[in-house]
Amino acid sequence: MRSRWLAVVAMSGLWVGCGGPAAEALNKYKAASLASETDVKEWAERSSAPNIYATANVAVTLVTLTAGSEGADPNCPVQKKDGKTTRLTGGCTDKNGVEWLGSMELVSEEEGESSGIQNARYTYDNFGYQKPYTCGDKTGLNKIAFHGTSSVTGTEAKKEFAIDVRLESSGLRDEDSDSCDTVNSSGAWEYKGTVDGADSDLGEGRQTWNGSGRIGYEERGLVEVATKDEVVDGSVCDEEAASGSTTIKSSGHTAVITYDGATDCEEASTVQWSLDGKASGELEGVSCSAASGPAFSAWGVALLGALGLMRRRARR
Repeated sequence: MRSRWLAVVAMSGLWVGCGGPAAEALNKYKAASLASETDVKEWAERSSAPNIYATANVAVTLVTLTAGSEGADPNCPVQKKDGKTTRLTGGCTDKNGVEWLGSMELVSEEEGESSGIQNARYTYDNFGYQKPYTCGDKTGLNKIAFHGTSSVTGTEAKKEFAIDVRLESSGLRDEDSDSCDTVNSSGAWEYKGTVDGADSDLGEGRQTWNGSGRIGYEERGLVEVATKDEVVDGSVCDEEAASGSTTIKSSGHTAVITYDGATDCEEASTVQWSLDGKASGELEGVSCSAASGPAFSAWGVALLGALGLMRRRARR
């Protein structure tokens, strides 16, 4: 996996507070099941610090991700810049037939090249889009909307981030099925962390992630998670994290995911895992993302898509 920091997305994160947009959803979710290998694998795939960061920050790149073959519409959502503040406002339909909702505001500040300090804050106010679909004799809207704030402080080489974001979605349960079932769902991330070695000027390189918080999904429940010293380094292993661990807690159970790419790098993205202190061997398919550019955005979309929370295509 590439470890170059995505310049735009890397300047997003937030200060988590009590009772924020994420907590509004998380406090209503049931505790997730964490009693089986299936449960552990499901949460292991989305509970590490870099994966949480990628998923929760998809909103930053929505305009690019929804652009058609002719590219994004420069006039919708409406963009306005005022000094250090950039604001995107919906209430319009772009040339690709996507109706934009709410607003997203970015306030960014660089305190001089010599200091290397970069601070930024995103605010999402029902920011997202909806697009009509027709499935059999049913018509409706595929819709996603983000609420919350995200910010980051630090230097190019070391950043502190936090996330307080809630995503609400509605639309087809499965776009590749003819069942035409619809579903309303939500996901939320309340998380703080750090990443060392995130200098975008370094290109390929080593990143060390730490973080903790709560994440959850309406249909799957809530877990507490903590990542410790997860090392992502494409020169060591391109398929999985090189070392470190993530602990997941819920319903009286504790699962620990141990990354071993430095000694056992496999294309199947394997990790070691334990449940309630009992070593349980390998899990496959537990990769991470600290990729840059479109790869980073696509990774976050893939994680949301696996949850049925993000639907980018409209059935015609």
